[in-house]
Amino acid sequence: MKPSRDLGGDADLSVLLASSSLGKGAAGPGPTRLSDAPVGRRLFVRLVMLGVLLVVVWAFVDRTMLAPLAERVRVHTATTRVASHKDSIQAACEQLDMDPNLIAAIVFAESSGRVDARSKADALGLMQLKVATAEDRARDLGLPLPTETDLLTDPALNILLGTAHIQWAIKHEDGHLERALVGYNAGRGKLRRWIKEAGGYDEWRAGRVEAGNSSTLAYATKVLAQRDAFAKAGLFGASARAEPTPQAPALPNSEPAPTPE
Repeated sequence: MKPSRDLGGDADLSVLLASSSLGKGAAGPGPTRLSDAPVGRRLFVRLVMLGVLLVVVWAFVDRTMLAPLAERVRVHTATTRVASHKDSIQAACEQLDMDPNLIAAIVFAESSGRVDARSKADALGLMQLKVATAEDRARDLGLPLPTETDLLTDPALNILLGTAHIQWAIKHEDGHLERALVGYNAGRGKLRRWIKEAGGYDEWRAGRVEAGNSSTLAYATKVLAQRDAFAKAGLFGASARAEPTPQAPALPNSEPAPTPE
């Protein structure tokens, strides 16, 4: 009986490496153990093994198990970005007498705190302003008309004009914050049309909750929940607390929005 050689756990890989063209001479003798191979070759093999392991894990792990982790990472990243603009948000809100928690929540929902964010509809920057809207608010504030580049590169200006715009929307919706947020997201023209077709905002809201398919209403709910989360966390200090929201009462068949971390 021919005795077998115990080459250890790296035996098969060693033989493969010795007989492959990865070495300097395919026909010449090679190392008999992976540990005897050159450092570069050992690193290559281990990277290949790690890659195979990751592919196997990705193929067999239930994706739903990864979703909560991915969402936590997304929320943490967005919150960190928004917090980096804290001073600009505070300055704009002091100038216009607005709640910084609300403005931070809009930045969170609109752009996840990305200065150069651009939507398919060409809404720009932290607060996702269209150029025409930004120009209107700049005129109101006596500022030079902003360019597209300004809105994508000047976070303080984008925040100031966005703060002015939501303030304008709240005023034109008689102080109704949720309705103003719906208009901010969808456009005031669409909001007027929806209200007219439904016979009133409450009727429109009830229909959207019942249908469960309004991304715009979900946006408003998300902003209000995030505003409360920032207020609770004290991002802008104990003095900056969210004001009560004058909105329609919760409907019996509506579900409360999950409060972001």
